[in-house]
Amino acid sequence: MERKTAKTVVVSKAAVKKAGMRATKASAKLEGRVVPTSHRHSAAVKAYLAKQQPPKR
Repeated sequence: MERKTAKTVVVSKAAVKKAGMRATKASAKLEGRVVPTSHRHSAAVKAYLAKQQPPKR
């Protein structure tokens, strides 16, 4: 019998962050840019990203 609903997979926040970092680096490489390994978000960017997050339940 086939499954009709999608399988639920729990992904850690660390895994999501790592995937985002990997995607950012790959995108920069495609555009001919380099993201330094020491790159950190500014306080303004962190505040913007926090604002964009959906509310926690």
